[in-house]
Amino acid sequence: MRFEIAGLGVEVDGLGSLTPELSNLEPFVAKAGGKADGVGTVCTIECGRLLDGIDGQPLLENTFDGKTLRLWLVDGGYAVSLQFGDGGRAYRLRASGDWSRVKTDCNCGTRLDCMALADFIMISFIYSAAHYGTVLVHASCVAVGSSAAMFIGPSGVGKSTHSRLWLQYVEGARLLNDDQPALRLCPDGHVYVYGTPWSGKTSCYRNERARLEAVFRMNQALTNKAVRLDRTEAFCALLDMTSLMKCDASSFSKISETVAGIAGKVDTYVLYNRPDREAVQTSHALFSRHG
Repeated sequence: MRFEIAGLGVEVDGLGSLTPELSNLEPFVAKAGGKADGVGTVCTIECGRLLDGIDGQPLLENTFDGKTLRLWLVDGGYAVSLQFGDGGRAYRLRASGDWSRVKTDCNCGTRLDCMALADFIMISFIYSAAHYGTVLVHASCVAVGSSAAMFIGPSGVGKSTHSRLWLQYVEGARLLNDDQPALRLCPDGHVYVYGTPWSGKTSCYRNERARLEAVFRMNQALTNKAVRLDRTEAFCALLDMTSLMKCDASSFSKISETVAGIAGKVDTYVLYNRPDREAVQTSHALFSRHG
């Protein structure tokens, strides 16, 4: 089954249908013979493969949502294990150095299989897309017509709240993604933000894009005002919200290069704000200036 995410093709061999655990991918199922944005398949994931375990200390170990992810550098590529619970089932993945070829022992036979495959598809997209000027960002994003504004910052800072206020007070505003939109430097020289299959607790899976006009780093305050960041500050703010493996020099280099390009093309502001209509008027005025 082939998917088109952020204009990039991801092929999952061995996936016959979408289970409830993978239903977020449904809007991204590619049309037969389609080739979004002139780019073909950038990553092929083969399911149900027999893979050996890896000995030695992993380069990365991260625990989240009751799962433990481990990563090794092996034979010019990557090995990944995803373990559910303490001592629970561990799934494996092997990827080439550019993540264009991925193998996993997931076979979608059980609910747990599908949950693991969902994580592996996301990981494979992040690092294969990095070779095509594309990054996944922890953000909330709204679009008005063909233009978009993106709100970044740590969890709990008010990104989703500000998006909801835009939907309430800005005519024609729609939510594009509420957790992990993709940013892409496209051949036409513009930066576009794309909806993705990953939108956190909000079921917003739009397979569409809009030109990114402004980025706002949210900062709760008693008064509403926006302060523009210089390019270095914008780069740091965006990189801090980008999904990447900082311990892997190759991936870090690719993603950092893309983030630097984005920071040089899209104005980024700190939005000191209260959760009210005036804050929307402040951010929308700057958004309109660029749109």
